[in-house]
Amino acid sequence: MKKSLFLLFVAFGLFFGACSTEEPSVVCGREWNPGTQVVADTSSEFALNDPLIVQFRYGKNFDFTKMTITFYEGTLASKGKKIWDRDVAVTEKLGAYTLQGKSKHGGLMTARELAHQKNPGSVVVEFSTEGRVLAAKELTLTKNK
Repeated sequence: MKKSLFLLFVAFGLFFGACSTEEPSVVCGREWNPGTQVVADTSSEFALNDPLIVQFRYGKNFDFTKMTITFYEGTLASKGKKIWDRDVAVTEKLGAYTLQGKSKHGGLMTARELAHQKNPGSVVVEFSTEGRVLAAKELTLTKNK
């Protein structure tokens, strides 16, 4: 009896363990690791001239086909005006989306270029689909070092 009860608990544990997934998140950093396809050096504070790479991690394969990326002035608690937004097509084969670009001056886009900001301050990057916010992150942009 104890053995069958133990096996039942193990089966429930495996079932619920298999159902759990990572929460959607936004990861930002200065370096991109092409071998593992992840952003390295996770941070929330960037000098305006630092390279900036933003990665949205869904935790499972996407279950939608369109996603909107939006940058706002302000903080998570009080988003200000929209700086820019872009709709992107995604597929169910993806579990992460990386936003990075080539700088006009060579290399990766800087925080100034990607966030379209000239002055230090806070910005929010938000990933959404069909009017539902999937994940957002507040970034602090500082003066150049």
